[in-house]
Amino acid sequence: MSNRSTLENFLTDISHFCNSRESRSDFAIRFIEAIESLDDIPFSVIDEARDWQYKIETEGYVDQERYEKLNSALLSELSQWIKDLLRVF
Repeated sequence: MSNRSTLENFLTDISHFCNSRESRSDFAIRFIEAIESLDDIPFSVIDEARDWQYKIETEGYVDQERYEKLNSALLSELSQWIKDLLRVF
């Protein structure tokens, strides 16, 4: 899979996560695995992705139905970061 399709797929995953019952830690693992699977990316991008992974795992809340959710601002910022990667890679 190309870098572009991997990143585009993850943008879709972000929007699906908003409506899913997936745990933040599972989502964070899928995120870091997607970024680490990209070809020819500098270590600085992986390092930034690890910072995002930490934010995903720690900056959330549990909704009224006891399902884990991420802060919508964080998801928006993450989507923008992925879109920035799409422009560069």
